[in-house]
Amino acid sequence: MKKTLFFLFIANTALAQTDTTAVADSAARVLTTETLVVTGMRAKETTPATFVNLSKNELQKNNLGQDLPILLDNTPSVVATSDAGAGIGYTGIRIRGTDATRINVTLNGVPVNDAESQGVFWVNTPDIVSSASGIQIQRGVGTSTNGSASFGGQISLQTVDVAAAPYGEAGVSLGSFNTFRGTLRGGTGKLRCGFFADASGSWISSKGYIDRASSNLRSWFVQTGYKNERSLVKLIYFGGREKTYQAWYGVPQDSLTTNRTFNLAGTDFYSKNPPYENETDNYGQDYLQLHWLQSWGAGFQSSAAAFATLGRGYYEQYKVDAKITNYFPDYASLQTDLVRQRWLQNIYYGGTYALNYTSGKIDASLGGLVSQFSGAHFGKVVWTKEPLPLDINRKYYNGQSDKTDVNVYIKADYQPVRKLHLYADMQYRHIRYTSAGTDNDGTVYDLNHRWHFINPKAGFLYQLKYKHVFYSSYAIGHREPNRDDLLAGFVAQVPVKPEVMHNIEAGYKLRHHLFPLSINAYVMYYKNQLVLSGKLNDVGNPIKENVPVSYRAGVELSGSIVAVQRRTKVKSTDVYIMEVNTAETYIVKKPALQFNYSFSWSMNKIKQFNEVLYTYNEDYSRIDSFTQIITHTNTDISFSPSIVASLDIVATPIDGFEISLLNKAVSKQYLDNTMNETRKLKPFFYSNLRLSYSLPLKRADKEIKFTVLINNLFNRLFESNGYTYSERYAYFDDNNQLQQTDRYDYNYYYPQAGINWLAGIQVKF
Repeated sequence: MKKTLFFLFIANTALAQTDTTAVADSAARVLTTETLVVTGMRAKETTPATFVNLSKNELQKNNLGQDLPILLDNTPSVVATSDAGAGIGYTGIRIRGTDATRINVTLNGVPVNDAESQGVFWVNTPDIVSSASGIQIQRGVGTSTNGSASFGGQISLQTVDVAAAPYGEAGVSLGSFNTFRGTLRGGTGKLRCGFFADASGSWISSKGYIDRASSNLRSWFVQTGYKNERSLVKLIYFGGREKTYQAWYGVPQDSLTTNRTFNLAGTDFYSKNPPYENETDNYGQDYLQLHWLQSWGAGFQSSAAAFATLGRGYYEQYKVDAKITNYFPDYASLQTDLVRQRWLQNIYYGGTYALNYTSGKIDASLGGLVSQFSGAHFGKVVWTKEPLPLDINRKYYNGQSDKTDVNVYIKADYQPVRKLHLYADMQYRHIRYTSAGTDNDGTVYDLNHRWHFINPKAGFLYQLKYKHVFYSSYAIGHREPNRDDLLAGFVAQVPVKPEVMHNIEAGYKLRHHLFPLSINAYVMYYKNQLVLSGKLNDVGNPIKENVPVSYRAGVELSGSIVAVQRRTKVKSTDVYIMEVNTAETYIVKKPALQFNYSFSWSMNKIKQFNEVLYTYNEDYSRIDSFTQIITHTNTDISFSPSIVASLDIVATPIDGFEISLLNKAVSKQYLDNTMNETRKLKPFFYSNLRLSYSLPLKRADKEIKFTVLINNLFNRLFESNGYTYSERYAYFDDNNQLQQTDRYDYNYYYPQAGINWLAGIQVKF
């Protein structure tokens, strides 16, 4: 019996590399009062959805200070990027070609996406991975969740569980570009009286690969509560503070070959002045969560949470020869250098709830969210070169937004026969959004929108014996436009419609301890998808517009191959499911050489797209009557590579020592929706090398771990992100007759660092 249990442990460890959830679901059933906070929304082993689970150990392997998108880069259909080029500071992630505004992120079931922009800014929660016990990534619409709609994927994080015993951890990392990270964690474990407490702190700093793209990040995590066999009450407070030198303008195309690290920020568009030293983004975010989880018996379990997220900050810019009247019309016309700040100040609060029932053939959940967002957008002029009687508290623009989000879902897994699971999921979501005031260009706006969405999902999963699993599902998702989309439509007097997606998923999973694999096909059919139009707003950001018909379709393959095994001794205490405390040892087989792979191929098309090309006079004034509309048919959706692949080669020659070669390949991507070869990201491929050694200490689960990570081992030059815009200039003769028009394309890229390194030591005591 004991040997069988050991085999299950080793097999489950190997399966953690694939899209299965045997381990996570098993743990959820044993520790219901701890994991209910996320199981109501997470996909389970029997859910007909496409997903992958990452354990805490998997997340910590590369965790030397880089942001979460970089740590998820080798998961299926994921492309990550970094503004500063080294993975610290502003980073981004795309799943199946969709950006962060379409990826739903929750933390303990609480929405993380900004309610207005719908994006996630990981720089505001630095080193969140150190406080995470696991992550699930769903692709497609996925299961019903809280917060903004999932149009490409979901990322569900859960913070650390209640430890069984007191613990402490300390870690230090150093690396290229003056990178430093220091962390300290500790906890009481569950005391005899049932109370517990955990705390951690982290500091990360880096100069970045791009010029002046420095980051200074701080974060903390504190939780305390009470737990017994049937109840868990947990109070969590965590947050982050960041000061990051702006690097979001990218590098002009003509500078890629001469100065790949050039940073436009702080130069005020090629001013003769030296770069401004404080062209920085400064923001802080605080998260408060109170969770109550209860097991009622008779198959019923519930969870409830109250939360509040507070954010406040600004970015600062130096402007040369600025017209004061553009900021304060009541002042006399004057041009002078000035320093301005653009502020955000918001609060997002509410509650979540879920009631789960499990009995025999039925596993059902009823849950939802009630939330309120209130946010202010305003700007200040804090300094002028020419002395002016300015009140630094006076706001040169000011807007107020409010958003109410209410959703309720009911989902059920029914097992009519032993091998078959039927799944149904229905969500109703109501959103009301209002925003009014003046924008930073002086535009007076008033937005008032209300949406009602019904999002049904259904599917089946058929399990042949234990190894072979087949599944299929169909889901409909709706997504409201974000603030920028609505404001651009208001100014252009063009209504912006919500997006609708129909998602079909079908797949097969092989559960085998030596070569588990998952293969699935998907179709994501959009109605009124918002895509880049070629239009720009006043600060040069791209404006999106609805296109009637577009789609994504593809095939994804992922899995592992254990090529070589080795025999080793394992103590019985290493097998957590045995719950024994003896010193017996057994000879078992562990992977010595393993290949973890993923491969995605897709088509991402817009049936018809109208490109907008503005025309300007020689004095740079826009001639709207000469605006050109170019119609394109059957074009690729921007930033949607047809191939995304990864291959991890992992060797473990002896216990505690691991050598990993992590390879990533991405095919070409277009910067806009025209499929023009002059406006694209070239295909790229890179490899990272990771060496780690764990030195066990006398006490169980205590160790000293050394990690060296060499990124971009072969020093390849590539760009993982970018943007483009185009203009046309008209030239007239003395009789005001048009002579010619010339088109100019402006491409900007985000180069990633060449070969660089990180090294860290972590002590668990």
